[in-house]
Amino acid sequence: MIDIDTTHPGIVVLSPEGALSEKDFADLAAAIDGHINETDSVPNLVIRVDKLPHWDSLGALSRHFHFVKVHGKIVSKVAIVGDSPLLALGPEVAGHFVKASVRRFPAKKFEDAKAWALAAGDDPGRFEVIEGLPRDVVAVRAIGIITAEDYRETLVPLVEEKLKEHDILKLMFVMGDDYATFAGDAAWEDTKFDLKHLRDFSRIAVVTDVNWVTKTMKIFAPVLPYALKVFPMAELEEAKSWIKR
Repeated sequence: MIDIDTTHPGIVVLSPEGALSEKDFADLAAAIDGHINETDSVPNLVIRVDKLPHWDSLGALSRHFHFVKVHGKIVSKVAIVGDSPLLALGPEVAGHFVKASVRRFPAKKFEDAKAWALAAGDDPGRFEVIEGLPRDVVAVRAIGIITAEDYRETLVPLVEEKLKEHDILKLMFVMGDDYATFAGDAAWEDTKFDLKHLRDFSRIAVVTDVNWVTKTMKIFAPVLPYALKVFPMAELEEAKSWIKR
């Protein structure tokens, strides 16, 4: 089923759950079209995913694709809200099928997701350098919505400049309450960054309370060529001590 909430001006909040049917997508299309006819404006979408749903038939899958094909041309923004690691692929995959800007937000950032969907602009974020650590440490805090441009203009130059002085570096990456999400292009930029600098780090500390990030890091930690440790935000000072070693 898909719970459809049209009570928020300017956006429609969707909560898909369990097995999704052809009727669910027909009802969804009718609700969006009805909203457009009533308000003479196209709403942006906020999709809240607590548990990953699935299609109950090939007909439902076809209906879903049809909905995306028709409405993906007119909706400007889609916010995906949830903590499943698989949702990290959502913006990148969706970018190949829709014209809308697609952003993924952790579950606790639901209000931020709604605010972004209602905002006129894309509300880009930035990497903020954390001072006070040894010169062989690159330490940054992710703020707002991180895009590929933030990697190219801030993180990559920081790392490359420090590699002129040090053969091996350490990285501390902080995602606190002021972090919102990664854009789809940032996810790809992050992958390229990891591959290029795979052996340039001896250890990496990730400091965050974002559940899906913590789970993902712990999955990949055993196969990485550097020491990777995840700390909750309450242990930021412990992370700083660990990264200095």
